[in-house]
Amino acid sequence: MTRQPPRKSASATTRLLAAAGLVALFGGMAFIVMGESGDDGAKTAAPATTTKAAATSPPPVEKPPTPAPTRIVVTGVGAYDPEGDKSENGGDARLATDGNAKTAWKTEHYRSTFHKSGVGLVLDAGRPVKASRVVVTTETPGYSAQVQVGDSASGPFTPVSGSKKTASRTTFALQHRGGRYVVIWITSMPAGGEAAVNEVRVSAGG
Repeated sequence: MTRQPPRKSASATTRLLAAAGLVALFGGMAFIVMGESGDDGAKTAAPATTTKAAATSPPPVEKPPTPAPTRIVVTGVGAYDPEGDKSENGGDARLATDGNAKTAWKTEHYRSTFHKSGVGLVLDAGRPVKASRVVVTTETPGYSAQVQVGDSASGPFTPVSGSKKTASRTTFALQHRGGRYVVIWITSMPAGGEAAVNEVRVSAGG
């Protein structure tokens, strides 16, 4: 008598079908989750950026413009010759301030060594002033001079600049000291033995 193989029970088959269904369900859910987490259509939050306010510098402080020099009108009134005959062509002093560069006040002619501490051309501003610059033009460059000031045409006078060897046009920067009278004090002679002052220009400020 031939034996038939045992039949599987209906309950076992049902369990197998249920297990297969669960596997299919979980597989589908996994596929959906993976699809949603992919790059396509994904939105990535941009990192927050912070912007620092640009540092602002205060506007540069503008310096006030330097005022232009103010001319001080002076008149040649005499010569200062404390160690000589006290003349030194004082009558020609006005020629140094007449606005004509072709005329000049000149010292006396010294044929030998200049033996004085100096001789001077006296200029009158008409009132006490504080000059800051004196410009001297001369047709006899090469003599040494400095600028002095005082309150009397006959002195005494106080130096307000250093000594310079003159060129055709020489500028003297002055110390801030007041006085009515300005003196071009000549301390050495040029090669010809005679020093000329063709024009003098005095100014303040600038």
